Amino acid sequence: MSSRFFARGSSSEEDETETESEEYSTTEETESESETESSSEEEEEKSGVNRFLVSDSDSDSDLEDARRVVRSAKDKRVEELTHIVEEIRNKMKINDWVGISSNFDKLNKQLDKIKRSGALTKTPKIYVKALIEMEDFLTAALGNKEARKTMSKSNAKALNSMRQNLKKNNKEYEAEIKSRREAPEESDSYSDDSESDSDSYESGSEGEGEEEGFEKVKTKGEKKKVPFIEMDPKDISYGMIMKKCQELIMARGRKGTDKHEQAKTMEFMVRVSKTESQRAQMMMNLVSAYFDMTTGLHTHLPIPIWNRCCMIILDLLNQLEKYPYISVDDAYEQDYSEEQEGPTEGDAVTIAGNLLGCLERLDDEWFKSLQVIDPHTEDYMNRLKDEPVILAVAQKVSKYFAKAGAEPVVARISLRQVEHFYYKTEAVYNAMKALVEIKKKEASESAPAEEEETNPAAAAAKATPVGDEEDVPPVELPSDFTMEEDVFKLMKDLVHYIYKNADERTKARAMLCDIYHKSIHNDFYTARDLLLMSHLQEAVHNMDIATQLLFNRTMAQIGLCAFRKGLIQDAHYCLSELYGSGRIREILAQGVALRYHDRTPEQEKLEKRRQMPFHMHINLELLEAVNLICAMLLETIYLVNINQMETKRRVSKSFWRLVDHYDKLTFMGPPENVRDHVMTGTYALSQGDWAKCSEVISALTVWNLLPQKVEVLEMLTTKVKEQALKIYLTIYGPHYSSIAVEQLCKMFEVGENTVQSIVSRLIISEDIHGSWHQPTQTIVMRSSNNNTTKLQKLALRCVSSAQVLVESNEKALALRTGSLREREDGGGKGKNRGDWEGKDGRQGRGRKWAPQGGKVLGYRDRKGGRGDRQGKGGKGHHQHHHRSHGHQDVAYSSFQRRKEAPREMATLSKRGGRN
Repeated sequence: MSSRFFARGSSSEEDETETESEEYSTTEETESESETESSSEEEEEKSGVNRFLVSDSDSDSDLEDARRVVRSAKDKRVEELTHIVEEIRNKMKINDWVGISSNFDKLNKQLDKIKRSGALTKTPKIYVKALIEMEDFLTAALGNKEARKTMSKSNAKALNSMRQNLKKNNKEYEAEIKSRREAPEESDSYSDDSESDSDSYESGSEGEGEEEGFEKVKTKGEKKKVPFIEMDPKDISYGMIMKKCQELIMARGRKGTDKHEQAKTMEFMVRVSKTESQRAQMMMNLVSAYFDMTTGLHTHLPIPIWNRCCMIILDLLNQLEKYPYISVDDAYEQDYSEEQEGPTEGDAVTIAGNLLGCLERLDDEWFKSLQVIDPHTEDYMNRLKDEPVILAVAQKVSKYFAKAGAEPVVARISLRQVEHFYYKTEAVYNAMKALVEIKKKEASESAPAEEEETNPAAAAAKATPVGDEEDVPPVELPSDFTMEEDVFKLMKDLVHYIYKNADERTKARAMLCDIYHKSIHNDFYTARDLLLMSHLQEAVHNMDIATQLLFNRTMAQIGLCAFRKGLIQDAHYCLSELYGSGRIREILAQGVALRYHDRTPEQEKLEKRRQMPFHMHINLELLEAVNLICAMLLETIYLVNINQMETKRRVSKSFWRLVDHYDKLTFMGPPENVRDHVMTGTYALSQGDWAKCSEVISALTVWNLLPQKVEVLEMLTTKVKEQALKIYLTIYGPHYSSIAVEQLCKMFEVGENTVQSIVSRLIISEDIHGSWHQPTQTIVMRSSNNNTTKLQKLALRCVSSAQVLVESNEKALALRTGSLREREDGGGKGKNRGDWEGKDGRQGRGRKWAPQGGKVLGYRDRKGGRGDRQGKGGKGHHQHHHRSHGHQDVAYSSFQRRKEAPREMATLSKRGGRN
């Protein structure tokens, strides 16, 4: 023991090293307060003994005095405090709340030790800084709900306990935390903080020295660095800007990064840029910093920030147009080294950026903002007025890439422009063009006096800092932005350019947009021919969901166009497929279904992102009215003509479901909605009352949405009259011997040519049995078995169903008695014997049918006896069951036989009633 004692006292360096390692190990490994205090006391005792021995040994050697490093207990405790803070920061990087909680307890215990030693006059700066970092990190962790769901149970429990402990602990240091947040230090090095903290632990001896006239030397931590955005632009070099830009780029996406602070720094760098190319690069980076301010994919960029982005991009495009030697390339890797110097003005310079991506992001953010804004407010209308700004940016970007010869990129931009025009009628386009002229006029009148400012982007960024979002002025349209006079010519030019230079998906979407645009302008035949020529209806199932939704919307518009043209059959074909699915809102991207069990939350979010803004909606009430009215005009004839063959020709399932539903109603009140109006009109039309049907259908309020309301109602009245005439002749025609054409013209208020056309078609299709008598202009009706009443038709259908039922019963009985495998007449083992064979292989004998003109040889009964009609071997014919060879009448086998030979039915049943 003594040798060990003296061995430890022989070397002061080893003693101090071991003491420090023991202190550090105890702070890292122990968690309870008792173990920490006991270990620290032992270390103090050991260190006291070692100091005593070291002092003795040092008195004999001057060389050891030069190499010895004397460290006080206070410095060791400060270093231990720094180690704990650094460990907490390491745990924060990996989101380990269990480690953060345990090290936070160690940190408070260590601070209590320092306070008990009496060497502390104020709270250490490193401790306050650690509290601020933990508070910010805790706030960010509590706000990230998705990350909290994936936490382990122990980690989540430690997070909750840490929230309570930190809140309770920080109440004691509110003043220090507030002052630290208001005046943060630029230095992040732990050594500077530790040095400043160690200086703050000095006792009153330093205060006495200051009273005597001595000035205290400031440490590195006390010398505050000037923030970059507060530096004098004269002191900032080209390399400093590039280095600072690289730091900001590397910090993007990290937790705890202040996005607003980054944007402010970028705005400052735009103002202090040294060259035009550097200014363009900083402007591109500033736009990216603005885009980072969205909180997620399902939220849109704030409108003030969106306005800033538009201003910066427009100014960047003006600068690229003014300085042609500057080019933008998305694949270029920018050099951000501090040692580089700015390029010479006029030399070709390439900057890193993606103008097409910026344009598409602006367009998408504008689209998303319209999805969430209430369409019935003024904010929605104000947001719609920003559409010309996007078109102006698209026009400038398209010109830039057209000069560079990037035709596929220009085609993609053209598609973006087409998607802004295809749903607009000519009146709406002219209104937007007038709005553009008004905005340009207002911009020219309210132009600022300092037009000679060479950097408008910097001026805009300086005038409206990021925090003052309410003071952001609206974006001014560039003076060189123009719109085509004719929207048809504009669409034609854009679409033809896409057909020449774009990929397949872009061409398909452009084709659908062109068809949609032609449909809303009543050019049905051109739209139909384009659709049939492109074969999109065959390949649309293999396309993406957005294109499928566009196809559905296009089909809806084609159907409405055909209806306005009076093409009822074509309109019904287009709309029946949409309503056949039962999810009209979903397939038109105008609503989300309430059936959440068949989709995951991610799928629901994606579906909401695909929804169309309100101003692009197709009125579903109008669409339903058109679909049901077309079905009424086409299907009512089958409602009154009860025939099995006519039932197979029905097309509209939705219409017949409504008919069945309303047939079951006990009481049907006055019509209220579209379905009630259509069903009331259907029942009136089924009686040939065209006046009531036309009155009910014309009373719908959805016709006010059509600009050509009068023409559409006149067309509907004409169609109702023609259909009523057709139904009237079908129902009541058999009751007439002749009908005068003049009488029909008066009843239905149609011309003679119309009556002749309709009647001729009915005669040709054999729906009525009659002929024309040209001299008297009458229709001569001929009596026929087919001209039956409704009751007679129902009776015939009942007889047919009963006949099928009887035949099925006979077959079932034959199968049960074993006569299904009966031999054909004249076959079998015995000559001219009516033997039959059952399932068990046994043979039996039954009635023998004789062919026409043949002999009746008799039959064997079940007992084996033989009986003859005319005697044994007699000749003659069986009069009652005489049949033609190879033919059997079904009606005869089921009804006539029972009447003529009831005693023989048992035997015939066994024989199976062959067909």
